[in-house]
Amino acid sequence: MPGKIAAPIGASWRGKQCWKALAMADFLFIHGSWHGAWCWHKVVPRVEAAGHRAVAIDLPGRGRSPAVPIFVSLGAMVDAAERALVQGRKTTLVVHSRNGIVASTLAERAPDRIARIIYVASFMLPTGKRVLDYLPDGHSMLSDKVEVSRATLSDRLDPGAYREALYADCSDDDVALARSLLVREPSRPALTRLKLTPDRYGRVPRAYVRLTQDRAVSLPLQDRLLNETPVDRVESIAASHSAYFSRPDELARTIVELARA
Repeated sequence: MPGKIAAPIGASWRGKQCWKALAMADFLFIHGSWHGAWCWHKVVPRVEAAGHRAVAIDLPGRGRSPAVPIFVSLGAMVDAAERALVQGRKTTLVVHSRNGIVASTLAERAPDRIARIIYVASFMLPTGKRVLDYLPDGHSMLSDKVEVSRATLSDRLDPGAYREALYADCSDDDVALARSLLVREPSRPALTRLKLTPDRYGRVPRAYVRLTQDRAVSLPLQDRLLNETPVDRVESIAASHSAYFSRPDELARTIVELARA
């Protein structure tokens, strides 16, 4: 197993006292491909109920941040995330799936404003790499289900693959919500090679949450990413790619616990 494996979260949690043991922290939740801030709607209130500040943002090109995909660069996404950081306090970034590249680049840009990055089945890439270098993922159900438009520099997942690839353990209501809100993803960021340095990105603490039943960012790919970029803590949740829908309690507890490390 790559990385440092901590004791199971459940072993260290003893009711509400442990849930509230962490002094108030600031969390910024960053969604993955095709999604928006809405995908964290179960997790954010649970983190807030534990006494923390939690904000989920829409990256450019979706939700309350409309933009034409062809004009959305990785830099534009990082700008949006940076604007959401709390002034005068360090923020813990929680990032899902493809947009791990946003959190990593933000940490390189503003390391003194980031308390920690928690990657959730996310593309945690080393410097010089781009998302495209890891695709296709031969173990992923997305491999032949993503349609890319060269004209608009955007991509979309075949709606017929939504449940199987992203929401295998989610309720019908969760899948219906996603179907109504998923949008095209700007492709330019996935083509951008990261520029990360030990003196900046390298000094920001990192943790990783493996989703062991993930059919989108496969477990072999998650473990490859962990082998290439060291982290302080690794936790695992038996969930599909969308643990924020299917395991919100466990995911929220895990995130808060990792922020204490």
